[in-house]
Amino acid sequence: MRAYSLLLLALLATNTVQAGDTLETYVELRTGSFSSAAQAASDSRYGVATWHIAERPGNKGNVRWLYVENWLENAEAPYRQRMIRLQLAEDGSIVARGHPLPEPARYVGAWSDTDRLSKLDVEALDVMPGCDVTIVRTGPQRFEGQTSGAQCENSYRGARYAISQSVLTADYMTNWDRGFDADGNQVWGPVSGGYRFERIGDERARCDAPVMMLVFGTVSDRAAFGAYSQALLESGLYPDNGGYPVARSPTLEVFEGEPPRGRGVVISKFPCLEAAQSFWYADRYQREIIPLRQDISEFEVLVLPVVPAPDYAR
Repeated sequence: MRAYSLLLLALLATNTVQAGDTLETYVELRTGSFSSAAQAASDSRYGVATWHIAERPGNKGNVRWLYVENWLENAEAPYRQRMIRLQLAEDGSIVARGHPLPEPARYVGAWSDTDRLSKLDVEALDVMPGCDVTIVRTGPQRFEGQTSGAQCENSYRGARYAISQSVLTADYMTNWDRGFDADGNQVWGPVSGGYRFERIGDERARCDAPVMMLVFGTVSDRAAFGAYSQALLESGLYPDNGGYPVARSPTLEVFEGEPPRGRGVVISKFPCLEAAQSFWYADRYQREIIPLRQDISEFEVLVLPVVPAPDYAR
């Protein structure tokens, strides 16, 4: 899990981020229509989902209300509708609290006609206890959020609690919802990372030309290298950018040549070059994670386009 106290300290130390417009910027980035179609096209483990998010009229100050309507491809009705209450906290974070809608069918399509939400008594809506998401600003146009521990109760498919993680930027948002049983075993939700949503109609956000990142590394101190591997795993940089490892050492067999002793290989897939760049050049990776391996390893990193499979291999 992310250590939000550390993220908040990093936030306070970032001079380029102005706390005064945090909520306004978040709402601006969060509203609109988003689709996971590009991710689904490059990774069959994910389906096509569409999220419509609009602000309820009349919001002011440090509390804002959003209407969220979620659809699956070719569905006859949304699979989820909620009102989300956003409140700016004193420490600069945002607390997002979900509220189920009474008679949700009445509000289908309200994202395109928000006046229908004006008469909704939002203060009387039920609360989802323990499911608040704490959102912190980690860059001028980047926000990260997560629920707290195992407090969000959930019974879907035998789960006892749910965990939700999210990332929001100017180009995309990711949402990773998972359910766990009483023993901490995941019983629903994606295993390898969250759904990546891109803004509909924004050609800059297209990310449907998959690439492979090839990492060749020679490690001199494997025990110390474990700190790097753990930090990378906990950072969430892979799921945040739609990437995942498809192959890694140990080598099964060498057909030709003599690889250097101690060399390891990791091959990761990303939905596009921009996603791989976002992973590699992330401030957290460059400033906090790479230094953990600099004096104990040598790396070569290449990014190659994925060649479409020929007909006989499909």
